[in-house]
Amino acid sequence: MFKLKYPDGAIFKKIMQGSLKPIEEVPIKVSDTFLVRALSPDKNILVEVIIPQTAFEEFEVEGEQSLTADRDEFLRSVRRATKRDAVILEYVPEERQIKLTLLNTRTGTERSYSIRVMDIAREPVQSLSLELPVSFKIPTEDLKKLVRDVKLVGDIFEIIYKEGRIEVTAESEGKKFHQVMELDRPLISLNSSESMVSSRYDADLLKSVSAAFDIADTATVEFGPDLPMKIAIMAEDGTQVTYWIASRA
Repeated sequence: MFKLKYPDGAIFKKIMQGSLKPIEEVPIKVSDTFLVRALSPDKNILVEVIIPQTAFEEFEVEGEQSLTADRDEFLRSVRRATKRDAVILEYVPEERQIKLTLLNTRTGTERSYSIRVMDIAREPVQSLSLELPVSFKIPTEDLKKLVRDVKLVGDIFEIIYKEGRIEVTAESEGKKFHQVMELDRPLISLNSSESMVSSRYDADLLKSVSAAFDIADTATVEFGPDLPMKIAIMAEDGTQVTYWIASRA
């Protein structure tokens, strides 16, 4: 069993809504952290959410608990959370469900929802470990705008590193988008182990994960030639959200 209490419902909602959208089930592992890690059905996106014990006001767990929850029920429950709510997650194995309670910290009012547990003891998928040649840090607001702008023009997000800058392009039916990004315009940092690197990604996939970008002010993006793109975001409380996006030919 476990009982966890997260203090800010609005932040918890942003984390979960952005992270769970690409996946069909919610594999959860609670040990010394709260972990969700899953592949999208088409295996083009790997989602990883790690919320440290220190981010919770209460963190009680018996040993290690692994389970798979219903995504739609999880999202329906958490979307009602507000900044005034603490989110309490309780799991008792015999009941085969997670109880999610929204506790209004001003009034003491509680609203509780049941989330069906579909499987017990199934471990989340393994994480990826890849050395990617290009890495840059960017304000999340600029990254969201970049994804939106590309999607307005086409379906392919082409990204190139050369001569100390990042170029992003998209084309379709006579329309073209091109943006150059350099240090301080708006990149916070930029590193590459190769002189030129290019890769292509599905703009729809990038748009589908962009909802969680708001949990932090900056994101770290890594990519390589015909390799997955890694987008990592860390919130102030230490929560880490990481996406791996498959490349396109």
